[in-house]
Amino acid sequence: MTQKMNTEARREQIAGAALKLLAERGSEGFNIADLAQSVGLVPSAIYRHFEGREDVLDAALSVFRDKVYGLVEAARREAGNPLIALELLLTRHARLIESGGAVPHIMASMSAPEGHAARRAKTERIFRGYVARVEALVREGQERGQIRSDIDPTAAALLFAGMIQPAALLRHAEGERFDITAHAAQVWDLFRRAVARD
Repeated sequence: MTQKMNTEARREQIAGAALKLLAERGSEGFNIADLAQSVGLVPSAIYRHFEGREDVLDAALSVFRDKVYGLVEAARREAGNPLIALELLLTRHARLIESGGAVPHIMASMSAPEGHAARRAKTERIFRGYVARVEALVREGQERGQIRSDIDPTAAALLFAGMIQPAALLRHAEGERFDITAHAAQVWDLFRRAVARD
C-alpha cells in the first residue's frame, strides 16, 4: 500500500514538473532527459511511471485541467455571487498567466500535428469543460437575476474565455511589456457592462 502511494506521489510530482517545463518550452521543446533532471531522477526512472513522452504530456494536461477547473470552483465558492465569481476568475487567470503558466502552450496543443490526435482531443475536452463550467456560472447568474436573461449562456462563456486566450498569447510573446493585469480590468469592465442586469 505504501509503495503504491509513493508511486502515485511520484507520478504527480513528475506530471507537475512536466507542466512547468511545458510552460517554459512548449511541447516541441519538452524532453524526458530534462524532465528527469528537474525531479532528480535518471531518464529511465521516468519510464517506471509513464509509458513515454506522450503519456507524460497527457498527465501534465490532467494537472493543467485540474488547476483551471479548480480556479472556477474556488471562485464560485469564495464569491457566493456568480458575477463576482466571474470577475474573480478572470483576475486569477491573469495572475496565472503572469506567473508563466502553460496556457499558450496548452492551447497550441489544439493544433498539434496529426500524430498527436489524442493530445489535441484531450486539450479540446479540457477547453470545452472549462467553457461549460463558466456557462454554468452565467446560468446561475441569470437565475439569480444578476446576469441578463436575454443573452445566450454559451456565447457569454465563449466570450469570457476569449478574454483570456489572446491575453495569454500576448503575454507569452511580449512578456512584461503586455500588462495583463490592466488588460483584465479593462476587458472585465466591458464584459460586465455587456452581461450584467441593470
